[in-house]
Amino acid sequence: MKHLHNIVLGLSLILAAPVAGQEGSVFAPLALADHGERDFLAAREKLMATLLASTGKDDPARTHALLDLSELHLAWMMRPEAAGFLDALDAEALSDDTERRHRTLALALALLDSDTAEGGALGQAVSWSVGWTQGQALRAAAFARLGATDEAARLMPRTVESLGTLSPAMQAAVLPDLLEAALAAEDWEVAQALAAEFPKHPELRDGPAYRFLLARASELSGDLLMAFEGYAQSAQGRDAYAQRARLALVRMGRAADVLPLEDALSLLKAARWTWSGDAIARDGVTLLADMAAEQGETDTALWALHNLQRDASKEEAEALLERARAIYGAFYAAGAAGELDLGSFLEGHARIGTRWRFDPGFVGHAVAVPQRLLDTGMTALAAREFRALRELAEALEGVGTNAPDATLIAKLRRGEARALLAGGQADAAVDLLSGYADDQGAEAEALLVDALAQAGRSDELAALRLRAQDMDLRRSRAVALYETGKWGSARQAFLEMWEAHPQQFAFADATRLTLAAYQSGDSETVARTATEFPSLAELPGWAEIAGGLGARPVEEGPLGSDVMRLSMESADRILDAVTKVTDVKESQ
Repeated sequence: MKHLHNIVLGLSLILAAPVAGQEGSVFAPLALADHGERDFLAAREKLMATLLASTGKDDPARTHALLDLSELHLAWMMRPEAAGFLDALDAEALSDDTERRHRTLALALALLDSDTAEGGALGQAVSWSVGWTQGQALRAAAFARLGATDEAARLMPRTVESLGTLSPAMQAAVLPDLLEAALAAEDWEVAQALAAEFPKHPELRDGPAYRFLLARASELSGDLLMAFEGYAQSAQGRDAYAQRARLALVRMGRAADVLPLEDALSLLKAARWTWSGDAIARDGVTLLADMAAEQGETDTALWALHNLQRDASKEEAEALLERARAIYGAFYAAGAAGELDLGSFLEGHARIGTRWRFDPGFVGHAVAVPQRLLDTGMTALAAREFRALRELAEALEGVGTNAPDATLIAKLRRGEARALLAGGQADAAVDLLSGYADDQGAEAEALLVDALAQAGRSDELAALRLRAQDMDLRRSRAVALYETGKWGSARQAFLEMWEAHPQQFAFADATRLTLAAYQSGDSETVARTATEFPSLAELPGWAEIAGGLGARPVEEGPLGSDVMRLSMESADRILDAVTKVTDVKESQ
């Protein structure tokens, strides 16, 4: 917008002198003030009769009637009707005088436009109207709507006198813009003259615009009490100035520390429903988002940010998304830390998910919900929520610019598996992890080992080949095989452990290996462990088992049933003793 203003100002400086000297040949004089004082219905009826009596498109009477009708409706600020009459004429087929009048009327309509978008009709109109003396008030008001306060201030000295060439309705339309520009330029003399014009117009007299601008003048002069009173009076209205007054009350009240944040937030919440659809409404919603976030009202702040996204540019939308992620991310962090009770946490999660579930950052934060449920012991709900988030992440994977987040999906799968295991649904956990554990590292493989063991699926556990080299994972599988009575597989698993991690192979591992080897008829391994782990002989009850294991020569048949029974009955007692001995030695 500032770039546009610089262009317009540059054109004004370049073209002002030559065009001003040729105004008679560029712009046509308009009788707007006279049309505004006439009886509208009588004048319109007379002109329509002339139009109907015209003989065809080339009839000069038709052309003059259409131009007169356009000027009449413009004078009464019936802009769409005025534009419609102009559109009925072919500008290229008009004579010089009528074409000049047509162009001047079109320019006046354009200067009254409220579309301030960069490159719009209003920006072009202020450029094309350079040197139009009769239109100085219209130009200054247009500059004010564009936010070009410096350009508007430059026109202020001639603004008041040019108001007299406009109709009362047109004066009422531009006076608020002109007074606001004069206040911004701190041209108090012109501002006083413009303010004196307001009571002459019933639609402005004591209206929200008048009250707002007087309050603005008081604020600029430092009289905050008078400004507060004026804004409060203006805020009772229903137009854009009333909305601006509400926002001014909030800003001034917070800056002066006389309006509590809670009260300011309540005022903004009510104001969002009284005005919408333009830059003023967006300004209010932006203020609402800031104050709701400051107050910690997550729902309100997120509503405001979602509302602002609707007409935001790509860069603005990305910034709004980052703010929203920070806000709902803080909510989920508070819930995960137990700072919110579970009911409020779940309700807030449901509301946030309604608007933000398809935001790429949502799932990563929302995983705190099923984890909290799992920590609370609500395993079925936790598993269901983990699954819902995983399916959402999988659905969003690769959509648009979203990069696949395999790490997050794997984390959700593991969380679901943990919830299923905690809820006694081992078979469901096995089904969930089978085919995926190989690609998800040691944690997933450990879960799969645990799930297979809990499900009693010892054949699958025995056939499982671990890719991870982690000692604890290998031990978990070996112990699970041992406890399910898969002696041969357990023996092999403990031997592989011993070979891969000899320094970490503990007394408990040696004990289980010895018993598994015995059950498998592997006396060679029994002898090896007895040699490598002489401390086993120090454990309570080991003498009986060792004696039974060594009672027969290697060449004899299977060990006797009494030795087997003794081994089995003593296993738990020996392993408990191993743990105690290990703890004592480590403490020493």
